[in-house]
Amino acid sequence: MFGIYELTRADPKTLAERALKLSEEAGELAQAVLSVTKAPGSAYKNHSLADVREEAVDAAIVALSVLAHASESQAEFEAELNRLMAEKCAKWSEKVRSQKDLAE
Repeated sequence: MFGIYELTRADPKTLAERALKLSEEAGELAQAVLSVTKAPGSAYKNHSLADVREEAVDAAIVALSVLAHASESQAEFEAELNRLMAEKCAKWSEKVRSQKDLAE
């Protein structure tokens, strides 16, 4: 997937450094969202939805790099990504359906 596993292996960052980088990227995403939604104290930054999309992708790339770092091989990375995405999306879907049922 976009060379993430290979790039992770070529990058000397430790797992802890990647986790800290993910926190940084999440903060930048939050900052862009706060600006777009005109949260008090944040509107002056003039971020756009394009900025939100860019920061979301930055956070996603680093999150995938954490997963790749925690995988022993590209095959394991891809298998775990597929397994976990399916599992987590199914849980999310179930939660959304439950909330919809409660609202009706």
